[in-house]
Parts: sequence; structure tokens; C-alpha cells
Amino acid sequence: MNPSLLDQMTRLQLTNQLVYFDEEKIHFLDHYFPDHNQKRRAAEKTLADYTSVVESILRDLNEETLNSVALIGSKLELRYLDDGSTESYTIVFPDQTDPASGHVSFLSPIGFQLLMTRRDDVRQLAVPYGETSVKVEEVKFVNHGTVHERF
Repeated sequence: MNPSLLDQMTRLQLTNQLVYFDEEKIHFLDHYFPDHNQKRRAAEKTLADYTSVVESILRDLNEETLNSVALIGSKLELRYLDDGSTESYTIVFPDQTDPASGHVSFLSPIGFQLLMTRRDDVRQLAVPYGETSVKVEEVKFVNHGTVHERF
């Protein structure tokens, strides 16, 4: 695919995410976090931080900035530090979740903890059986952050 067309598609996709969160944020939060509690406040803060990150990337959109941080639509290669095994996840919107293909919602416990991580970051992830340490080996935007859902 033509690199400039890819840049245009990426810019459009990220812009659509910003528009979606601007126009649908309250409906989105009401749908996924109906109780006004600590989880909802954490989600609101994460969305605000995410919006700032995406706006910053769009100001200087190039392959390096695009793949510098895990966005909705990014594929991450992780290495588990306890045993050296690797796994990949693509962070997506909730309606695009497909665990069999490694597509995890940015609202899932794993997706939420990995959103906005950077290459070489080491994170302690809370998992059902406790905690595990992972290193983010690679971040690559793969255009799987398309906005589909509307409330």
C-alpha cells in the first residue's frame, strides 16, 4: 500500500477515535461504567490521557511516533519475565474483542494496563492468579482501532 495513503488512513482512524471519545464519552462511560465510582473515574482519566497522547501523535505523525506508544489499534509483543515466554495482543475497542486472535479490549484488565505503554516498558500486570512482570518488546500500530460502536 502507498505510504501516503497509509498515513492518511492512520490519521483518519486516530482522528475518528478522538471524535468518538469527544462526542460519545458520556454514553460510552455510562454504558461500561454506569456507577459513578473509582473505576469510572479511572476510565475517565485514562480517556483524557489517551486523548492527549493521540493528539500529540497526530501533531507529528510519522512511523516512529505512531509506534512509540500502545494505542487502540496497536499490536504489542510482550515477554513474560518469569519464564521468558512471549505473547502478542492487539488493543481494540470492546466490540472488536476476539481473544482467540489476541484482540483484547482496551477496557479489559490486560488491555487497560497495557494502553499507553511504550517499547521496553516493564510492567507488573494484575492477572487472575496474582501478578506477573512483562516487558513490552514491540509496539506497532496495525490499524485495528476502528470505531464501530455507537450508543
